[in-house]
Amino acid sequence: MTETLLLNDYNIRTNPRAGAHDPSMMYDPVSKKYYSYCTDVYGPPLGLEDKIGIPVRSSGDLVHFKYEGTVLSENAVEQARDNGPYPKTVNFWAPFTEYVHGEYRMYYSATRAFGSWESKIWLAVSRDPLGPFENRGVVADSWGTEMTSPNAIDPHVFRAEGKCWLVYGSFFGGIYIKALDDETGLSLEDPKKPGICISRRNPYPVIDGPEGGAVTFVPETGYYYLFQSYGWLGDTYDIRVGRSLSPEGPYVDRLGKSLIELSMGQKLAGSYCFTASAPEHGNDVDGWRWDGFRGPGHGVPFYDPVRKQWFFVHHIRDGAKVNRSIEKDGRQSFKRHYLMVRPMFFKEGWPVLGPEPYGGESLEPVPLTDGAGTWEMIFFDPSDNSRQRSHTCRLSLDSPYLTHGCMYICSDFENHRKTMALTGITHSGVAYWGKFMYSNF
Repeated sequence: MTETLLLNDYNIRTNPRAGAHDPSMMYDPVSKKYYSYCTDVYGPPLGLEDKIGIPVRSSGDLVHFKYEGTVLSENAVEQARDNGPYPKTVNFWAPFTEYVHGEYRMYYSATRAFGSWESKIWLAVSRDPLGPFENRGVVADSWGTEMTSPNAIDPHVFRAEGKCWLVYGSFFGGIYIKALDDETGLSLEDPKKPGICISRRNPYPVIDGPEGGAVTFVPETGYYYLFQSYGWLGDTYDIRVGRSLSPEGPYVDRLGKSLIELSMGQKLAGSYCFTASAPEHGNDVDGWRWDGFRGPGHGVPFYDPVRKQWFFVHHIRDGAKVNRSIEKDGRQSFKRHYLMVRPMFFKEGWPVLGPEPYGGESLEPVPLTDGAGTWEMIFFDPSDNSRQRSHTCRLSLDSPYLTHGCMYICSDFENHRKTMALTGITHSGVAYWGKFMYSNF
């Protein structure tokens, strides 16, 4: 059994998944490797110098990763940091990288300051996935706009219907989509033109969001899926989704409600805690005790052309209390975040996420009729973003949870063994995860 994640070791040199935030994933057909780029995170205790420029991790199997350093050239960094008379940008956010037309294209965000809606999305290009990447130009620009305008941040690019599309935005004005020039990767129009809104929060929101938008098309279902996150990134962050028959929307939830002001989307995951007897962890923080995970989110759907399998790649926070701090507004934040690669399946036209980190398993489905017995279950209430603890229940062969779910054998991260995992969505729209209580595989 392969260990896929190490907690309580926040030195990126010994634990390459440490420090990942807003990660993306790319398969490089040239080197035959996977590359995950993420938001700039540096300084102690990560063991990195205070250098910005988009970190990257490489992998040969989506399980074991290597930290490779930063990829932007010095000239690109200085150019993108320059805010004229205002202080320079501190770090760059949420990159998305692809290999197309014989070059590597990386889209990344440079915002005026944390919490600002004045931002730019830059396109940088390279002949090597490890860089150096040089800026080609700005593809979205929200400097000088109103707070209710779309924020030029959190880029994601996909191709559909013969066009190249940019998805971007955040909770200020919502998430937008607009076409790019496929030959250059730049905007077809003035970068200040926002495009079309495809998701926006209710005028009287109870949860922050949406942000971290990403769209993909799934040929097997015929739908475009918009993934996004709601909640406070330090604790209550989550993963939600809507779908559409067109890249420009409308995107709707399972009840057909629009993601523009009427719905936050189908919730797929949130903060959670399975019981654990042997979670894999280091020893760099005294007093560390397993207390689940917090704030999964801001990820990307990723189809692996090698395994021919869907994954969802996102960051997640160690929920141990020693990692907790209290913000000025009283909210709690869990400061240590890691790269998570999670299998994704499609059931009845909707995605569901595996409850365990990917550990190199075949992910072959197990017949649902094999699932009778006692399970440890977690249910993700769409209206409650607090941490969900597991409980045990007995599922019969005709249980609706089994008939509308997906089962497979995988590594049990929390208990250092193999288990049978269950994931699905109930008739009432509640996502659930389960693990068979007695594993003999």
